[in-house]
Parts: sequence; structure tokens; C-alpha cells
Amino acid sequence: MLKNDFVRRLREVFQRFLGLKNKETEAEIKGSFFRPILFLFPNILKESISSDDDINDWQKDYLSKNKNIEKYLFDGCEALQIIGISYSKYKRELARYSDGELNQKTGKIVGRNFEIEARLALRRTLELFVESWHFKEIKSDKEKMLRHFFLVKNLKAFYSRKNNAEKFCDMKLEFDTNVISEIRTELCDLNVQNPFYLANGKDFNKDGEVKDLTKSFYKLFEEAIPQIAAAPHVIVGESYQLYAETSEVIHGYSGGPNFNLQNYHQEILAIYTRAAVLASNILKHLVIIGEGIIKNNDIREAIDGLRTDSLPQNLSLGVGDKVMVLKQVRAEVTEISVSKCGCKKYKVKYDDKRGDWNWSFGREWFLLKDLTKVSD
Repeated sequence: MLKNDFVRRLREVFQRFLGLKNKETEAEIKGSFFRPILFLFPNILKESISSDDDINDWQKDYLSKNKNIEKYLFDGCEALQIIGISYSKYKRELARYSDGELNQKTGKIVGRNFEIEARLALRRTLELFVESWHFKEIKSDKEKMLRHFFLVKNLKAFYSRKNNAEKFCDMKLEFDTNVISEIRTELCDLNVQNPFYLANGKDFNKDGEVKDLTKSFYKLFEEAIPQIAAAPHVIVGESYQLYAETSEVIHGYSGGPNFNLQNYHQEILAIYTRAAVLASNILKHLVIIGEGIIKNNDIREAIDGLRTDSLPQNLSLGVGDKVMVLKQVRAEVTEISVSKCGCKKYKVKYDDKRGDWNWSFGREWFLLKDLTKVSD
């Protein structure tokens, strides 16, 4: 149980975020799976490690000289809250439509819009999960490593802006040119051991290599996934499948592979649920990264006490569950296999009878997105 004063604190933050009445707030806090993870805990955590002066300093500090651990925690918490806003908008707006309406004419466009936003939210959450996982593994000199990380990110950002202005607008940005020089000087003077985010063989002093200075997300994911604990391993692996499809969903075309959802209410909720599960683990990573800096013991204990490493039972499948395969054929799950990257696949036995014959597909194995749980 949370302490009474901490519950009151949650209530105050909740009201400030969502404008709820007093009588509604406590029930919402107790009953919601999403709001503590995507609103309340991030807000309390970031307020416990930053002041208004800190925030103003970070916005101007392109050389990242001040409180880089706190800055990373703050940025991570704000990213989770942005995802929480996306979830709240989905809950409010999509409730106006039935599943039938969302699969025809204008309603289908509405459904696809929310699908794209949900997928982008999950994509950002997965990226932050992998990045924060790598940072939590650092055992020493975290402040120095994070300063180096921010300097590299700033170098890439200023170089990109300067290059684009010169190439497309025929305009030289002297400020950016000077900042790039300053950042490079700082990086030369900053010695860090084996930064996980740097691409091999790239030199930050060479203009032609700045763009590719850091590893791709896929590379960071590939390096992390074998080492991620068993509990979040599956949610990370299955989330990556949705991550990988996002570009095709956004840029897809008629006649191409169809990755779009069908049951928008259920499946978009499942996407945001994955984001919330990942977010709960991100908060745990942030607590580890901020060890010795986070002074609010209540929020640390609350985050440590989160037990959200997998999808809720109503959104997951087990052996013996009855399912509809591709929305068409009734079957039963008979076996579950997990890949080394954490992605589950499900073997089914068809039991859909149409008249005096059985109707089935030729394949036996499916991903979770291909199956819909049905009651007996």
C-alpha cells in the first residue's frame, strides 16, 4: 500500500493533469492500469529531481555541463507523459465509433489514424526502453557518459540543421557553426570508455561521418535483447514486430502487404498496453540510472513495486484458449513457442465446422496479431 501522504500527492498531480473532481480521482488512481505509469509516476519523479531553474538551464546548455543524469531522467519522464496524452486522446475519441463503423468508409480512415498514432507511441516507447536499458547497465561514470551522449546528440542535431540550411536555403548559420566547433572541442576533452551508442569506426571530427555517428536502433535492440530479463523479454520482442511494421502502415499502398489492424478497439488498446508495460520497465531503468540522486523514497518504492512485465490476461493467449484465426476460422491454441528475440508464435488446431466439413487454413503457426480470443 502507498502511504497516505503519497496517495494525496498522486491525487494532486492527477487533478492538475486531467482536471478531475476530488471524488473521481482516488477511484481513477486505484483502478487505472495506465495513468500511474504514464502520468503520475513520471510527473512525481521528474519533479523530485529538477527545479524550474534546472529546466531553463538544460534548454540553453548545448554543451551539457549541468546535471546530465537528472536531465536524462526528466526527458525520459516527459516522453512517457507524451505517450500518456496520446493514450488519453485515443480513449476519448475512438469511443465514439463502433468496430463496424471503424471498418468501413470514413470510419476506416479514423481507425487508421489512431492506429498510426498508437504505433508511433509504441515505437518511441520501445526505443526509450532499449536506450534506458543500456544506460542502466553502466556501473560507473554515468554522469560523464550521459554528458558525452548529449554532446553527440547535439552535434548531430546542429550539424543537420546547419547542413539543411546551407543546402536547401542557401543560408549559413554562424551560430550553429560555432556550436559545432565548441561541441567537438568538448568531446575531444571528454574521455569515456566504450560508449554503447557510438557506431564503430566513426569520427565526430569528420563532417562526412557525423550523420552516421551513432548506432541504429536495430543494432541497439539486437545487442540488448539476449540480455534482457525473462519477464520483459517477450513484451519487448513482440513490440518489435509492431515497430517493424510501422513504416509500412504509414506509407502502405493498395496491393502491398496489409499490416493494418481489423478490430481497432481491441488491438489499439493492446498497442497502448504494450507501451504501458514497457513504460513501467523504463521507470525502473530510470530509478537505477538515478541511484543516489532520486531522494523521494516513496516514488522509488512505488516504481520498484510495479508488477507489470507482461500483457494482462485478457490480452494474452495460453494453451487451450479458443481463438478466431484471421477473423475467419475458429481454432484452439495447442502450443506456444518463443523465439530468441522474444517473439511468441502460436500453433492452432482448427475446429471450425461448416455443415458437414471442416474449414481451415493450410498453416498451423500464427502470431498474436493474427488471433482473436473468443469465449467457449
